[in-house]
Formats: sequence, structure tokens, C-alpha cells
Amino acid sequence: MDYPHKELVTRLLTDTCEICGSNGDVQVHHIRALADLAHAGWPPSDWARVMLDRRRKTVVACDACHDRIHEAQAARSFTL
Repeated sequence: MDYPHKELVTRLLTDTCEICGSNGDVQVHHIRALADLAHAGWPPSDWARVMLDRRRKTVVACDACHDRIHEAQAARSFTL
């Protein structure tokens, strides 16, 4: 039996940011649906592009990239 979370675990174990390529201290950023990225603006940011290209609701990101994702989301919520 193949488990759907196995791929995510494998991606985490590589310990590499899928956005900038740096190694170490990675974490997962998750969205509810790929359709949510339509609200992220166009053209999509680097992290949204990675998720769209891979058709995944998750992206493995280093601390700096993950912080940048959340800073952009917070700024966007104030301007909507």
C-alpha cells in the first residue's frame, strides 16, 4: 500500500528548501486548496509558482522563505 504522506516525508527528509535551495531547518507551508493561490496575485510569487508547478498544496521551505510567505500573506490581508 502506498501512503500519500510518504512523498511529503521524503521531501522533508531531503532537508532542502524547495524555494531557494538552502539546506537545513526546513518546515512545511500548507494551503487549503491550489485554488487559494489565485488570491495570491498574478504573476505568482516564487513559492506559489513552486506549488503550482508541482500541483502540490505543500511546499518545504527554510525558515527565511517560510517567514517571507507569511509576511506577504499578512500584508495582503491588510490591503484587501
